Amino acid sequence: MATSTDLNAAIDEVRQNLSEGAGDSPESEADALGGGGALDSLRERLGALPWWVISVIVHATLFFLFVTFFAATRLTTADANDLFVTSEFTEPEEPEVDMEKPRDLFRNPVDAPAQVEIEQPILAKDDPDAEVSDHFETDNDMDDATARGDENAFSTVPLGGTGVVGAIGVGGGGPAGVFGFRNGGGRRKCIKRFGGSKASESAVEAALKWLADHQEPDGHWDCKKHGGSGRSSDLAMSGLATLAFLGAGYTPTTPSKYREKVKKAVEWLQSQQRPGGVKLEGKLDRKYENGSWASGTSIYNHAIAALALAEAYGMTRDEKIGESAQLAVDYSVNVHQKPYAGWRYGPKSEGDMSVSGWFVMQLKSAKVAGLKVDGRAFQGAMNFVDSVTDPETGRTRYTVRSHPSPRRTSMGLVARLFMGASPKSDPLIAKQADYLLEHKPEPFESKDQAGDFYYWYYAMLGMFQAGGQRWRDWNEVMRPRLVKSQCTAADGDDNGSWNYANIAYGKSGGRVFTTALGALTLEVYYRYLPICRD
Repeated sequence: MATSTDLNAAIDEVRQNLSEGAGDSPESEADALGGGGALDSLRERLGALPWWVISVIVHATLFFLFVTFFAATRLTTADANDLFVTSEFTEPEEPEVDMEKPRDLFRNPVDAPAQVEIEQPILAKDDPDAEVSDHFETDNDMDDATARGDENAFSTVPLGGTGVVGAIGVGGGGPAGVFGFRNGGGRRKCIKRFGGSKASESAVEAALKWLADHQEPDGHWDCKKHGGSGRSSDLAMSGLATLAFLGAGYTPTTPSKYREKVKKAVEWLQSQQRPGGVKLEGKLDRKYENGSWASGTSIYNHAIAALALAEAYGMTRDEKIGESAQLAVDYSVNVHQKPYAGWRYGPKSEGDMSVSGWFVMQLKSAKVAGLKVDGRAFQGAMNFVDSVTDPETGRTRYTVRSHPSPRRTSMGLVARLFMGASPKSDPLIAKQADYLLEHKPEPFESKDQAGDFYYWYYAMLGMFQAGGQRWRDWNEVMRPRLVKSQCTAADGDDNGSWNYANIAYGKSGGRVFTTALGALTLEVYYRYLPICRD
């Protein structure tokens, strides 16, 4: 068909084609449309219009039809009964600990019926019948087992081999890959699975609040202000307090209500370290306000503060903290440890179990945090622990010339476990655990009751790692004893702390000592994963 810009010619051409296509049919296309008069009328009406006006009319008509069809389609897909609701999301604030309530609940108690019928029950995360997995995640679904840390530090390879240190929490897990499950959903599952309770967690949070409220502006804790005998132990006690916050998952970098408190604490610990290039470089010592260093301070200051720095580095990967922690390790191994033996107050002197226990924990935490620790340090530590341990009974002495005691045996138990022993590989573990069970804490009588937090801390950690029925028997007594003896709102400013007057070493470290160790003892369920899971 030929094309033309003359509308009249086009209409004639169409009319001619229609007539030819009809053939002998009694009706033509023109007759079907109402006869030829309609086309003639259309030609007369449109013929006078310019071609571009026709184009505009045609395109406008097509556009209108398209819009009408699209709108009709959208309307048919919506249900008239649908209700659309929008709302703004607000990040929930972290709940505050209600210090006016007893230590047995997280939140205020409410009256509720004994049974509530649920029409459509769901399986909750903490359902008692739900399967408990060894694979835990935090609230943000990150597997802490692979978050940080040097997994090569876990091994059953004999001392001196690659990954020389044994297993605390073998199989990984937690911040730094090995420091338990100290936050998120993993922490809650560990509490449930390993024997903790809402009461024990409430006690931990109350203790941390007391420590936070009584921290000095520069980040340390003043023992003398809170019943201690002097400030010579401020560094060690500040290290314990820092460890208590780290043990509950509060770090100097992770956003939390205690972030700034922990940040100041760690920075203060770093400020107490002798710098490189000087005598005793790397040693954590007491530094006076005028810049001079104290002489003859207890080596516990260094060991405990160094342990806190090692854990802080493992949980944050902060390079500055790592530098301080590595300097502390180098001092512990190269300067203070007696070659192929243990540690005591003076450099390279005969070891004792109390001092050596803290150094073992420091070096173990440093190793799993990825710091460099000479394998000979652990070989020496194991040699020393064996030298003060009865090979038949497992009972451990303070030095090679002293008598065994439950406290020293608990330290020996932890040291053996931290350096690779397990209940299955070392028969002394079970013997030591049985001995500790013979010296369980007395049931609670009063808040001023005599006790030994130093022993309880080590024993709780060792029995937890030993596992099995022995652990359950110990925990059944130890946990309620600590929870019930904690100060409450009725004790005023002491709320959340533990009394110290009748506690072993309490008059030396004061309320900071008992409160930090009390919190650490109740954090055992998630601070380190257990070696044996039953």
